[in-house]
Parts: sequence; structure tokens; C-alpha cells
Amino acid sequence: MKNKFEDKLAKTILSEKFLNPTAKPQINTETKRAFMEAVANFHEYGKAIYREGVTLKELSEEISEIVNIAEGLTLQESEHWFDNVTVSRHMKQLKEAQKVFEKTALEMNEMQQRLESAYDDMGSVLNRYYKVNEALK
Repeated sequence: MKNKFEDKLAKTILSEKFLNPTAKPQINTETKRAFMEAVANFHEYGKAIYREGVTLKELSEEISEIVNIAEGLTLQESEHWFDNVTVSRHMKQLKEAQKVFEKTALEMNEMQQRLESAYDDMGSVLNRYYKVNEALK
């Protein structure tokens, strides 16, 4: 038979999680305050989520144009300086890298849209229960 001292010792040695696995952890006031502040500023994450400025699609199009012009100009300008076979090989490598870049940019654009959607969903749910300072996009 256990006595009170053994019960008290067992509770101090073992965490409440092991004694009562269904018990939810208690959140102290400092953690709660930090949480409320983070939720109130949830909109700030949008700056990183929604890329402002040039989109990846626009960037890919600009780079594609640069590569096309570089190919023509380099072949034209280097006729006397370099071996045309070497220059042609380098331009082929450049175009292949541009194609990989374009494909990856399209994939990233799809992932970006998923990321934005998930962010919006999280913001909507948080806004139902807590005060988010600014409206989400």
C-alpha cells in the first residue's frame, strides 16, 4: 500500500503527461501573450508568402529573352575570336539551362499558389477565434 509521501514523490519524478496522458499541457501567461501577439501579426507573414514585384513567370520570360539575344549576339560577335563549335556548344548549354529554369519556375508557381492558399486558409481560421490585425490578401 502506498503512502502519501510515495504518491507525492511519484508525481514529482514522473511528469503529469505520464500519469494522465489525456491531460492537455497548461499554457502559462507569458506563452499565451506571445501567442496572441504572433496571431495579431499573422498578416506580416504574408509579405514573405506573397512575393511582391516580379513573378517567377515574368522573370522566366525575361531570362528567356536574354538567352535568345545572348545566343544570337554571341555567335555574331565571336566569329573571329573563338572557335564556333565551342561557342555553339556553350550556347546550347545556356539554352538547356534556360529550359530547366523555365520548367522549374512553372512548378514553383504552382507550389506558390498552393502555399498562398494554405496561408489564406490558416489566416481565415485564426481570424475566427483570434484578432488578426490586418485583413489577409
